[in-house]
Amino acid sequence: MTSHPAPEPRAERFVRELAELKIPDPATARAALWLRLGGALMAAGLVLGAVAFPLAHGTDNALAQGDALAIGIGGVGAAVVGAALFLRYSLTGFLRFWLARQSYDLDRLGDRLTAASLATPLPEGDQPDGAPLTDPAPR
Repeated sequence: MTSHPAPEPRAERFVRELAELKIPDPATARAALWLRLGGALMAAGLVLGAVAFPLAHGTDNALAQGDALAIGIGGVGAAVVGAALFLRYSLTGFLRFWLARQSYDLDRLGDRLTAASLATPLPEGDQPDGAPLTDPAPR
């Protein structure tokens, strides 16, 4: 009896083929840095907004209130920029993996369809796309 090697599990085959595609890991240093920077900017923006409110309401001096309002608006801007950075780099990692997964699944589907079409012989005069075989047009 000839022993056949056990089929490789699908998850292990996916990880191996993903490594062959040389798709960069979503947790690279630069992306992780921007992700952390976005989170820090969001947190700093919230802190600045929380600090600016009592500063603006705790005095009757219009100059001090203006400074506190500028700090608060800067905090809102920092929070918005931080949220955009955080969202961009967190979605990039997810979508990169999703795209690789889609590519892998479509490749497997193509392999299955090709194997199925090779396994069933076509009737004489038919092409694989179902169109009848005809002679080329005269020139």
